[in-house]
Amino acid sequence: MVFASFRKALGLLVKMPLIWTAGIVVGITAGLDIYLELSGETFFAGKVLLLGLLLLPFFVAGSLGAIKRNDGSPAVFLEEGKKHYFRVLLPAVVLLFAAIVTIFLVAVPLSIILGENAVEAAGSTALGVILSFALFAYFYDTAAVRDELGVFASLQRSAAFVLTAFTRTVLFYAANVAALLLVGFGAIFLWTALLYDRLAPLAESGELALMETANATAVQAQFAALLGPEGVWATALVYAVVIALFVPFAIAFKAAFYESRGAVEAAASQVGEYDEKGRWYRY
Repeated sequence: MVFASFRKALGLLVKMPLIWTAGIVVGITAGLDIYLELSGETFFAGKVLLLGLLLLPFFVAGSLGAIKRNDGSPAVFLEEGKKHYFRVLLPAVVLLFAAIVTIFLVAVPLSIILGENAVEAAGSTALGVILSFALFAYFYDTAAVRDELGVFASLQRSAAFVLTAFTRTVLFYAANVAALLLVGFGAIFLWTALLYDRLAPLAESGELALMETANATAVQAQFAALLGPEGVWATALVYAVVIALFVPFAIAFKAAFYESRGAVEAAASQVGEYDEKGRWYRY
C-alpha cells in the first residue's frame, strides 16, 4: 500500500503541476527567512516566514481538493483553496496552542523536580510532545478537505486513521523520512559543491571549530561572515530548493495514502458473498 501510494504521488505531481505551488511559495519564504536571518535582518525574517505559513494552508487545501476531484485545473485549485482554507488553518492553530500548553504543563513540574537539569529535560519533553502531536495529527488536513470535517472532527479522524493501521502508517512515515533524507543529502552535496572553495580552507585551518558556541546569535553572525554574501545566498537557495521539492511530494503522498486506505476500508466494509461462479453479490 505504501509503495503504491508512493507511485501514485509521483504520478499526481506530473499530472497536476499546481501541487508544486505549495512548495514553491513556502520554499521562497523560507529561503528569504534564512537569508534575512544570516544577514542580521531578524525583524523582517520572522514576518516573511509568518507570511509563508499563512499562505501555506491555501495551497495545501487547493492541492488536496484538486486531488480529491481529480482535476488539476487552476479554477478547481483556486476554488478548493478558498473553500477549505480555514479547514486547514484552524486545526493547525489549535494544535500549536495545545502543544504549547502541554509543554508548559509538563515542563513546570520537571523544572521543580530536576532543578539544574531541567533545561535538557524540557528540550526532550518539547520534542516528545511535538512528535506525538505530529504522529497522530498528520492527516488532519487531508481528512478536513476530503471528508469536509470541522476542526476537532478532522483531528479525531486523523488520530483514528493512524491507530486503525498503525504499522502501515509507521511505514508511511518512514518512507517520508527516507525521501526527506534523500533530498537533504542531495542538498548538502550541492551546498558543499557551491561553497567548496570557501569552506575547504576554513575546515583545513580549523576556523570552523573555533566558532563561539555559547551564544547562538554570535554563531550565526560568525557563520554568515565566513560564508560571505554569495555563500549566504547559496545557503538560502539550497534551503528553498529542499522545501520546494519535499513539500509537494509530502502533500501528494499523504493524499494518495489516505485515499488508498479509505478505498481498502470501504471494500472491506461491504457485506455480501460470492456465488459458485465467483461473482460477488452485495447485500
